[in-house]
Amino acid sequence: MPFLSWGKLHPFQNWFPNSFRQEKTDTVRCIKSCRPTDEACVRDPVHTISHTVISLPTFREFSRPEEIIFLRAVTPLYPANQADIIFDITEGNLRDSFDIIKRYEDSMTVGVVRQVRPIVGPFYAVLRLEMNYVLGGVISHRNVVNVHIFVSEFWF
Repeated sequence: MPFLSWGKLHPFQNWFPNSFRQEKTDTVRCIKSCRPTDEACVRDPVHTISHTVISLPTFREFSRPEEIIFLRAVTPLYPANQADIIFDITEGNLRDSFDIIKRYEDSMTVGVVRQVRPIVGPFYAVLRLEMNYVLGGVISHRNVVNVHIFVSEFWF
């Protein structure tokens, strides 16, 4: 399966076409599609790979964790053989500036990425987040989100 690689995106606004609507976050998602005869592809647990860009200010006052990213997974109301969803930050967490916690909201399992330490910009990092679906102690599939984080030197 080909992985999307952006390389260095600075400056961010030059990467997107003019017709693309720029907001605080933008996402590109790749979904795996295997040929039936490609056994390695079929066995690879990764189903989707997303790249998301988020831009943050330098927080002038940092007294508690800031919730910055929400990974949502729809779960059945009455789970029979429901997978346990495990969220993890596997790369890019320089200085342990971020963590991820699990919540349940409106029939969804939500992984909340929080900035837990102050970061003074300019700063750039790519967090690799994994959402693993575990059945019977085995990962049935995985979704990967690469979050490109830009922290401005300004508080506004």
